[in-house]
Amino acid sequence: MASDDCIDVAWPILSQSERLDTETLIACAKSKSQQHLLAISRRQAVPEAVTDVLVVRGSSEVVTSVASNTGANFSNSGFLHLVRRSEGDSILAESVGLRKDIPRHLFHQLIAKASEEVRQKLQKERPDIETQIHRVVVDLTGAIHARFGPASKDYFTAKRTVAKLHERGELTEDKVFELAHSLKFNETTVAMSLLCQLPIDVAERALIEKDREPALILAKSLDFSWPTTMALLFLGAENYRITAGELDRLKLDFHRLNVKACREVVTIYRTRKEEAFGSSLHQPRRVI
Repeated sequence: MASDDCIDVAWPILSQSERLDTETLIACAKSKSQQHLLAISRRQAVPEAVTDVLVVRGSSEVVTSVASNTGANFSNSGFLHLVRRSEGDSILAESVGLRKDIPRHLFHQLIAKASEEVRQKLQKERPDIETQIHRVVVDLTGAIHARFGPASKDYFTAKRTVAKLHERGELTEDKVFELAHSLKFNETTVAMSLLCQLPIDVAERALIEKDREPALILAKSLDFSWPTTMALLFLGAENYRITAGELDRLKLDFHRLNVKACREVVTIYRTRKEEAFGSSLHQPRRVI
């Protein structure tokens, strides 16, 4: 009956029967209509293996329904799909953001891509979350958030050369692409440091971090194109190599990022950095 094509027959079984095994639910989720999937999404308990199918194959209504179901369990892959599908979908983003079982690093991604409207809704429905969101936005910088001490390379020549370009207004995206494409790591790092107004060690770490999100965030905050961002990614990759599959994933992640949100990440980090040192300075601290 659960596999009956008639939803009137299948609905009560799919949504309520405790005798259905996981294999049957998976089979229905993979082959039946969206109404069948919706019925499954409303079960009192939905195992990870089933939600893995729902979040990929389900319609927006199905995915929102299962995300709102506190009895549904999600694998890391399932949560990743939820976060990616919530891009531009404020209702889904809110449902996912309210789940207490969402992994921290994926919550970071959700907030980075969420609109201000979604953040406000989350804060309204969970008054305790404001501080968490603020902390998450700061933590989004990942590796670039930490203090790594002095830059590990000799940037003296690069500073002088790139600073002159910056003063003349010639430090454009095209110039950054040229530097990165030519594998001039020091010059590219200084360029990103100047354009993002961040310390050199932060820009350096963002480019070489294995988790490529920091580099994506900096590039998106500058509203760079994908070709320029790709040049930055290759520059920081081990042996300058990235697999085709990884590059496709990074491209999707890049286009899902929001320019405004990424700028807020950079601004908040910059502000925190200035506050940490401001009391000991008599004038604004120079980045370089």
